[in-house]
Amino acid sequence: MKKVCVCVVVCLFSMAWSMQSASALPPFNKEWIAKYNAGDKNAAFKEAKCNICHAGESKKMKNEYGKAVGKYLTKAKYNEIKEDEAAAKKYILEGLQKAEGEKSAAGKSYGDLLKSGKLPGGGA
Repeated sequence: MKKVCVCVVVCLFSMAWSMQSASALPPFNKEWIAKYNAGDKNAAFKEAKCNICHAGESKKMKNEYGKAVGKYLTKAKYNEIKEDEAAAKKYILEGLQKAEGEKSAAGKSYGDLLKSGKLPGGGA
């Protein structure tokens, strides 16, 4: 019986943990592009596409910038408010703004990297 209880607790914890991860939902991507890539002026951002936040071939693999964004944008929270378009947009923009303040491995903030046209998660 103890094993069953432990297994149930572990499963519930795993499900709760996985729901907290950010996911490149189309609205997240749309607002990111509108905020940082207006008019497709930055070729590096356009070429990087999903690799601005993700690394590797799986959507679950995130680079350091993607992990920073994931602290502030979660699919679960977005799903709670998505019916209110204004609140959802505000949530996304505030999350991106908070992630801008995080420090990258290079020592600069992600916001500084984005403003200088550099990929915040590294790369060319």
